[in-house]
Amino acid sequence: MTISLSHSFITVHDQEVALAFYRDVLGLEVRVDTAFDDFRWLTLGSPGQPGVEIVLKVPEMGEVKPTVTRD
Repeated sequence: MTISLSHSFITVHDQEVALAFYRDVLGLEVRVDTAFDDFRWLTLGSPGQPGVEIVLKVPEMGEVKPTVTRD
C-alpha cells in the first residue's frame, strides 16, 4: 500500500500576511489563487515537490453554519 500526501491545510487569520511569509521568506511558489464560493482558495508549494500543495485557509472556510428552526 502506498500512502501519499497531496494537500496540507494551514489555518491562517490573514491570507495576505501568510502569503508574504510562505512565498517571500520561505520561497514557496503560488500554485492556485482563485475565488472559491465566498472565500479565496490559495495554495503554495515547493518547486521541488510539484505534487504537494499547502492550502492557506481562513478559519471560516469549510465551516458549517448551524440552522435554527422554530417549531
